[in-house]
Amino acid sequence: MTVDYAATEQLDLQATLSFSDAQAEWKGLSISYPGIVNDPVLLELYDPEGMTTITDYSTLHYQLTDISLGGTYRFTPALYMTAQASWEYYNDKDAYVYGDMSGEAYRGYLGLGYSF
Repeated sequence: MTVDYAATEQLDLQATLSFSDAQAEWKGLSISYPGIVNDPVLLELYDPEGMTTITDYSTLHYQLTDISLGGTYRFTPALYMTAQASWEYYNDKDAYVYGDMSGEAYRGYLGLGYSF
């Protein structure tokens, strides 16, 4: 959801809130090399027969919340300044390959622009 508000003729404010909930599963694995693959190192290191024993690799489930606030101020019709701050929270509901990846991030930027 995004809200854009023209506070004054020079000042435009924006706020954004987003939430995502994603899930995926992978069960079973069937790998085979095309007949043209004949690299002995590849065939030895990545044996498709060994990989087919994987029956339940991962259950992926995460939630992502992102909130950002910002604005643009026009000094003149061509010269403007823009700023934005955001907070992002990632909730790893089921640990994936690298373990629990839950965490948060804070971001911000400040820019000066000129339109030609």
